[in-house]
Amino acid sequence: MNPAVYNVGRSARFGCWLRLLTLMVGLLIPSSGWALPDESWLVVIGNNRGDADEVQLLYGERDAREFAEVLRTQGNIASDRLRILIDENAETVRRTLVGINAGLRARAADGKQTALLVFYSGHADADALHLRGTRLPIEELRGLISGSPATMRILVVDACRSGSVTRVKGVRAAPEFAIRLEDRVEAEGTAMISSSTAGESSQESDRLRASFFSHHLVNALRGAADRNGDGRVTLSEAYAYSYSETLRSSGQTLSLQHPTYAYDVKGSGDLVLTTLGTIEHNVGRLRLSTAGTYLVTEEKESGAVVAELTTTRDQAVIALPRGKYFVQRRGSHEYREYQATLLPGQQVDLESLPYRSVRYDQLVRKRGGARASVHGMNLLLGARGEILSGEGATPQLTLGYSADLPWLTVGTRVRGTTGSLLSVDGGLLSRHYELGLALLLQRYVDLPWCSLAFGVSIEGTWYAQRFAPGLRQVDARNVFGIGFSALFALERQLVRGLGVRLEGGPIASLARHAKIVSGQELDAETRSVFTWWLAGGAIWRF
Repeated sequence: MNPAVYNVGRSARFGCWLRLLTLMVGLLIPSSGWALPDESWLVVIGNNRGDADEVQLLYGERDAREFAEVLRTQGNIASDRLRILIDENAETVRRTLVGINAGLRARAADGKQTALLVFYSGHADADALHLRGTRLPIEELRGLISGSPATMRILVVDACRSGSVTRVKGVRAAPEFAIRLEDRVEAEGTAMISSSTAGESSQESDRLRASFFSHHLVNALRGAADRNGDGRVTLSEAYAYSYSETLRSSGQTLSLQHPTYAYDVKGSGDLVLTTLGTIEHNVGRLRLSTAGTYLVTEEKESGAVVAELTTTRDQAVIALPRGKYFVQRRGSHEYREYQATLLPGQQVDLESLPYRSVRYDQLVRKRGGARASVHGMNLLLGARGEILSGEGATPQLTLGYSADLPWLTVGTRVRGTTGSLLSVDGGLLSRHYELGLALLLQRYVDLPWCSLAFGVSIEGTWYAQRFAPGLRQVDARNVFGIGFSALFALERQLVRGLGVRLEGGPIASLARHAKIVSGQELDAETRSVFTWWLAGGAIWRF
């Protein structure tokens, strides 16, 4: 299916900046806003099937139903002025629009304010919409919309050119389909929104069970786009939110997707599409106390995705159909997971519900979440067992770095220790220094209150021994060795990525050893020493 996409002519780059500047000004300057009039008609068209040689879509028809439902329950669209055309042909769409325009013409004669909203999700190319093997020419559609006697006219098209990233709406390349600024009829109100530019693909997501653009547009209308918290979502707010979220979502694929916007409405204020305060009885409200990104699924974590949305302010409210939901708030260091039940007309404050914290490192290790790795630093203080005979246990300080990956945790650390030794040969006093650089491989077992880790490390170590001045002069000694150890650890996270760690295990150290007798080195040989270490301290993941 090829695209029906809208491009606001002139320079594409200049037009993009101009649209964004207009939207920013509109969002920053307070305005009264005006709602859709009572005489508002909504026509939604959803077609998974296009031409016979086009890949059948999975979610075009579902997108249309979702758009219709949110405007019916939260907008000013009466059920008897809603037309849902699913898997219909071009003649049915044509006949429906012609009939609605005829009725609007009679109402316009009486001086009534009216509106016509048309939403399409399906296949298209530069010349026509592809509707179950039939074609509705673009010029004809444009004439039916721009020539409508409605006071306000809105056309939203979720279609594309072609593409091979994920599942895209279209399989054949075609020339771009553009509605240029100079082509639009100057009337009291005309707004046109498309899911992508003329050269891009509009992509579907199996995880969202929708196209990126339609999913974010519906969530915008549910309340996610209400930036100023007035309980109303305007046309410019809905577009600004859908633009940024579609760009973010498609940024995880091989091709970016930029929705486009052409808006020419006379008069002051912005058009209000949905209102959170006057929603239908079978819908509840969910208050999101903290700005951030949220994932809402049906009943449980593995349930169907209802909404993936980002709020830019605290105390945002979204409206959802009654039911049980699993809500995941994605913070900077952890996910917080809630179970929420929405009853008709009820508002639930998410912060008042119990939650389970899931850290990003745990998500990565479970091969879930949005991040591919989590990094950490640790500072540990401990002791190491005897390496030189008679020296005893020595204190050590360790500074380490780790990276949690899906299958294991890798890390490196620098270790330092020192200890003194008094020889039995004439009271010769020496001090022993160690500096080690190690590579660690670990696996974690995450439990509700702590995490257990086990693994191995290999360390290259520089040993130095310095002798105090005395009756005999003994040269300083330096030697390099290698150590192998098994590692066992216990971790407990506290707050904002900060936690405590306790670890230990056996060590096998291989280095050159010798005896000093009367200041002379005797019996020098390479040998292994088995000992232990134990350490504890702080760990910070970021």
